[in-house]
Amino acid sequence: MDKPRRAGLSFARSATAGACALAGLLCAGAFADEPRAPVMPVMPAPARALSVPAYGDADRACLEWTDSCRICARDAPGQPARCSTPGPVCQPAPIACTRR
Repeated sequence: MDKPRRAGLSFARSATAGACALAGLLCAGAFADEPRAPVMPVMPAPARALSVPAYGDADRACLEWTDSCRICARDAPGQPARCSTPGPVCQPAPIACTRR
């Protein structure tokens, strides 16, 4: 014959398991406010000798120049340059004069 189960023993086990689960949740919450290292490391921007708009000051004979992201142009040598806005995912190349 089967032995009768004692109801008090199973309640004690479930209460112990519940208390352990609650203690685990409380301990995990204690560490939630600790600072974490960034997921993606921030890479410094590459150093460049001249900005795209400043290239026209260095090469005054150039009428149009680009770094493949921005295009700057002026009507005549010595005139102020107008530059476009780069796209959000553009990868700049070395600055080159495209029209003299």
